[in-house]
Amino acid sequence: MAIEKRKNRDGRTVYKVRIWQARRPVVNRTFDKLSDAKTFELECRLKIQKGESLAQRKTSLVDEPLRVILEKYLDEITPQKRSGLARYRSLVRNLCNHRIADTPLSSIAPADVIAYRDSRLKAVSEKTVRNELAFLSAVFSTALRDWGMEGLDNPVSRIRKPKAGRPRDRRLQPGEEEKLLSACKQYADGMIYEIVVLALETAMRRGEIANLLWEHVNLRKRTVHLPETKTGEPRTVPLSSRAAAVLERLPRRIDGRVFGLTSDAIGRAFRRVCARAGIEGLRFHDLRHEATSRLFEKGLNPMQVAAITGHKTLQMLKRYTHLRAEDLAELLG
Repeated sequence: MAIEKRKNRDGRTVYKVRIWQARRPVVNRTFDKLSDAKTFELECRLKIQKGESLAQRKTSLVDEPLRVILEKYLDEITPQKRSGLARYRSLVRNLCNHRIADTPLSSIAPADVIAYRDSRLKAVSEKTVRNELAFLSAVFSTALRDWGMEGLDNPVSRIRKPKAGRPRDRRLQPGEEEKLLSACKQYADGMIYEIVVLALETAMRRGEIANLLWEHVNLRKRTVHLPETKTGEPRTVPLSSRAAAVLERLPRRIDGRVFGLTSDAIGRAFRRVCARAGIEGLRFHDLRHEATSRLFEKGLNPMQVAAITGHKTLQMLKRYTHLRAEDLAELLG
């Protein structure tokens, strides 16, 4: 039993009361005031002394709205995961932006999940929605298995998932890079030009670029260290002379971040510049496809490419590598 002092994501100080019984968490409550946390902890101690079980607090979670359960999952489960915390925060953020997040966990029906699925399919790819539904299903499974919510139904298991679909093979067509970068230079808000160049030169993901800190940039060695990635494995990315030059020109921010845009803000800015440039069907993640393919076209072998991009298997690299037939013909002589 302990009271932990923490900083919330909005900078506020909060006090978290955690109580474990039989090696399992039975109480996990957060308070804005230390006095309230101490009062609650004392009440729990008295119940334990009287021999009363605190386990009932676990089952009462089924009446909490989904957003509370998602925060609990972030606090207790994601630290045990190997993959990046930023990815899970993004999944939670997308769910919390939908009305399903305000529905009590026990009241979420397949129809609610279907409404979420159909709403998201209007904005993102089938693969993204499949990932979000898989995450939501994992949250329900954890609530049932680890948080004592016996009898809880998993509505995600009872709906049709979007088809996996074929991997995208969208690459920049002749003239598109020039039009894209020209539109980026005219975009007043943020540093979208520098971000796009960095993506094309390094194959870094949008979230990796958004979270980049100056303390992880070494311009002398021309490297960028990424301590937190989608795969959970840190990696060091080499910088081309073009990428290094772009970073060298940037002003230093007080907060230590290289760019002042979130991952979502980068996505919005990219869609706007594509519209201005008259480029259709191009997503920011396609720049990673483009950059990875260019690395192969420069003659790097699969192991070298994987070290730069962070792909774990050759099968994963095949999905991102769509070499132009005319370029392969030139190599054949």
